[in-house]
Amino acid sequence: MTHQGVGPDWLEAMGCRTIKLPAPFDLWRIDVSPQDDQRLMACLSGEEHARAAKFRTEALARRYRTAHAALRILGERRCGIPAAQQVYHTNAFGKPCLANVSQAHCSLSYSGESVLVGWSLDHEIGIDLERVRVLDDAAELADLHYTARERAALPCPGSRHYSRAFLTLWVRKEACVKALGQGLNIAPSSFDCDVDPRLALAEIDGSSVESDVYDLKDGILVAWARIIQNNWSDRNRRLAAGQSVTAGVAAALRE
Repeated sequence: MTHQGVGPDWLEAMGCRTIKLPAPFDLWRIDVSPQDDQRLMACLSGEEHARAAKFRTEALARRYRTAHAALRILGERRCGIPAAQQVYHTNAFGKPCLANVSQAHCSLSYSGESVLVGWSLDHEIGIDLERVRVLDDAAELADLHYTARERAALPCPGSRHYSRAFLTLWVRKEACVKALGQGLNIAPSSFDCDVDPRLALAEIDGSSVESDVYDLKDGILVAWARIIQNNWSDRNRRLAAGQSVTAGVAAALRE
């Protein structure tokens, strides 16, 4: 169900360039405007305003406000609940969900001056966004967080393509972990993902997760993931209720 009158056109009118990306659910890239729009600010909750005020720079605060306002505005388009009236909860690992709409699933990511928002009315989803950049410690991070098969598929460390290949895999793994909503409970090195930017299926701790990666050719990598078969339902219900879950293998995910 799509509700007309709100959505990407609103964001464009507020100075935020908005691009719909190909995915089996609503996936939008939004570029942060250099100035806040009061209509955008009015969408946010008091808690979101308070959190934005804690960022160390105004640029980071503005990106946070843009991301969460975009989530609400595009959520209104998808679910019909006015942006300013939406209430969000998070599970024990920080995954957001829209209160009182059990079939609605959302995900959010941002990097640099870009924001990524995803909405689905059927599958649990995860998305991630990364700026392409040179990582001096990429090989060391790969040893920590990638499987032997994945490391073997990467270019030789030190090659000019290594950082991009590392990030292409990283952004996919981040999206998959976000879709499962288990945070550090799932170590990135505990499952294999396809290194190349293409549609792929991974088996992660008993769940089947479909994902893809797009190189937007402007220094941005985008990944989406959705759960096709999820064996975590009972555990997710406990997480939503605030009950603890025994941690699995932990790894430090690098933002």
